[in-house]
Amino acid sequence: MRKLAAVILDMDGLMFDTGRLAYEAYLLSAKRYDYQMTPDVYYDLTGRTHPAILEKMKQLYGEDQPIEKWRKTMIEEKENLLQKQQRVYTKKGLRTLLDYAKAQDIKVIVASSNLNSQIERYLALENITTYIDDIVSGEEVTHGKPDPEIFLRALAKSGVSKEEAIVFEDSIVGITAANRAQLRSILIPDDLTDLPTYQGKVAVDTTKFEQKKAQPTFEFADLAQATAFMQQQFV
Repeated sequence: MRKLAAVILDMDGLMFDTGRLAYEAYLLSAKRYDYQMTPDVYYDLTGRTHPAILEKMKQLYGEDQPIEKWRKTMIEEKENLLQKQQRVYTKKGLRTLLDYAKAQDIKVIVASSNLNSQIERYLALENITTYIDDIVSGEEVTHGKPDPEIFLRALAKSGVSKEEAIVFEDSIVGITAANRAQLRSILIPDDLTDLPTYQGKVAVDTTKFEQKKAQPTFEFADLAQATAFMQQQFV
């Protein structure tokens, strides 16, 4: 198998345990405005740019709902939680993966739908900025995931071929984007099924959930398992 020269990493829910932070903020917003919130809703929203999240929320809850107000409150609650914690917490195996990449001279590109300032903030909070070779944020793309643009930009910044790169994702929309970019992918699901739900008066239209389940090239329980696999497979 061809030598691995670049890893392209999603951020929220993949590198950091921010999925739980975001979901808690969504719950607080849902309770304030009395709309339904479940992990399945979060899974359908995660990985998208802010405008794409608003559009998807309109599909799920209805065009006539005050989606912008709900989302604004969620963002404010998330920031309140972050200010209290001052941590985003690395996911299991992240440092193992980053140490492996550095030792093997593999480039590390972060490709996140988040704002560039937020990406840099999270990297600094967990002291891993020096591991990262480059960043592609949601501000740099016209079309968010599941469009492949963000991963194609990350690939261009890495300067390697498609055959020498692999995408790490925790969301189905991210895997769909990687597939459309014709890049190999590793899925590390961000399991939030243990978290509570809120059954508000404004119910979710479950028929609007993403129906097509994209298939990753590989799937592992955590980043440590994925790193062990790469050590064995990529020469």
